[in-house]
Amino acid sequence: MIDPNSPSSRHVRRAERGRGLLPVLAVIVVILVAACGPAASTSAPGSPSAGASASPGASAGGPTGTLTVGLSADAESMDPYRVYQNAGFSVMYAIFDTLVTIAPDGSLGPGLADSWTSPDAKTLELKLHPGVKFQDGEPFDAAAVRFSLYRIADIDPSTNKPYPVGDTHRLNSAFASNFASLASVEVVDPLTVKLHLNAPDSGLLGNLGTLQMLPPQYYAQVGDAGFALKPVGTGPFRFVEWVKDDHITLEANPDYWKSPRGQPLVAKVIFRPIPDAATRISELATGGIQIMEDLPPDQAAQVKAAGDQAVYLSDAHSLAIWLTTDKGGNLAKNPGDQATAITALANPAVRRALNMAIDRKTLVSTLLDGYGEPMNSLWVSGDKGFDPSLPAIPFDPVQARAVLAQQGYPNGFAVNMDVCTCDSSAIYEAVVAMLANVGVQVTLKPAELNQFNDAWGKGDTNPMRGARLGFPVDPNTELFLWVDSNGYLSRYRNPAVDALINQQAGLPTDDYGPARVAILRQIAVDAQQDPPAIFLVGQGSLYGTVGKGLTWQPNVQGYIPVVNVSYNP
Repeated sequence: MIDPNSPSSRHVRRAERGRGLLPVLAVIVVILVAACGPAASTSAPGSPSAGASASPGASAGGPTGTLTVGLSADAESMDPYRVYQNAGFSVMYAIFDTLVTIAPDGSLGPGLADSWTSPDAKTLELKLHPGVKFQDGEPFDAAAVRFSLYRIADIDPSTNKPYPVGDTHRLNSAFASNFASLASVEVVDPLTVKLHLNAPDSGLLGNLGTLQMLPPQYYAQVGDAGFALKPVGTGPFRFVEWVKDDHITLEANPDYWKSPRGQPLVAKVIFRPIPDAATRISELATGGIQIMEDLPPDQAAQVKAAGDQAVYLSDAHSLAIWLTTDKGGNLAKNPGDQATAITALANPAVRRALNMAIDRKTLVSTLLDGYGEPMNSLWVSGDKGFDPSLPAIPFDPVQARAVLAQQGYPNGFAVNMDVCTCDSSAIYEAVVAMLANVGVQVTLKPAELNQFNDAWGKGDTNPMRGARLGFPVDPNTELFLWVDSNGYLSRYRNPAVDALINQQAGLPTDDYGPARVAILRQIAVDAQQDPPAIFLVGQGSLYGTVGKGLTWQPNVQGYIPVVNVSYNP
């Protein structure tokens, strides 16, 4: 959580002149639309191959050595606006910078923007850091900010209006909803930019901490497809090579600016996608990698026994099964048993019964080995709307069966559930058994990440979808993806909840203000009574790292930071 007394928090408060600290940033882990795939191997123009010597910055007194990171999946793209899970974010935050920096503990502070002010509730003015250049020499300035914001928000720079739906210029990034309040961007001068909003936006500043800045001139030269293969940012490391499903190689940026994030301390970073957790553990033990993503909780003791470390960041990420609750077009796409399931899931009483069938404490104590917490509604520890006094959802399979019978399903029903192969299947398999205990027969439908994301983004899904959400900097990310009636991935309709979502999103007040927290907590109460999901567990991030020679700190957002990281074996 953000410490309201931290230096960075105080800076933001002063800079905003009363607008207040806005929320911390969200990392979506396993969701959203498919991304452009790369060719078998790509290298930046003029860059050395993966095996070439280190950059000039690796000379005496500069970055030295190689850091190798084992990821649970490959990045979907090298375009940061088409990356939607932590493995890809780890690469993106190495290549790119954001206007606002989110520290490892989640606190907000300056980034490419040195300061910001809000002359009124619908204007945000940012002062940019001077002298910053993209890795190809192009200057970072207000024009780059305007370009980046318009690209993510699908706004036509020639008209200051959104591109029409279906226009080929639309990026259609799932992150566009984070900037739905943006009306226009005014370039005041090269180092000053004004964001004009169509309504107050309580989550805007935090979302600016998630938006990587892009070089407009280079992008104009290479286009969408070219940028997705050979990216250029202002970040601490520059792109060298991507061999899909094998490795991504970056080298230290010798001209990196004096960023609040720190500096590149290793000459080279290699990200290796290793989907199998056991293989990642083996690579950690034998020196093939120095940091591994997604250490299974039940393997933490094994890693420690081998002399390595299990690093746990307790701020929880939510794991839930999102439901089709609004019938809609999915009835035609899912005939027979699945149509029956969709009809059943449209009934809030049925969804409450399914939630009563889940033994969350057992999931945490056994499958998570204590690394987690039961999830009782939308929010988990660290979220702005989390209320520790909210009553737990009772585990009562007998009552769940009775409710299903009362609602016309004495024998339960059969339903398919989409899951990503990049997630551990153990919890989903346990949930399948728990639901079977109340008569609901769930068939898991595993898919590779891109296929999973593509289906959900197109609305071509089964009635249940399992997904993790990384620690949300702002609650609006989750709300406008999965809960709001018009949410990008939402199959949930509740006008009263919609009204609450819009009410808190439009508050220009301090993120710690009681008004917004109260609304978020009421949304959690309503979500217990009319659940959009089967709530499972809040699970913190767990990593494996080498026992010696590594100086590394995890980030609350869930990606693996490589800036300010040293490795001297």
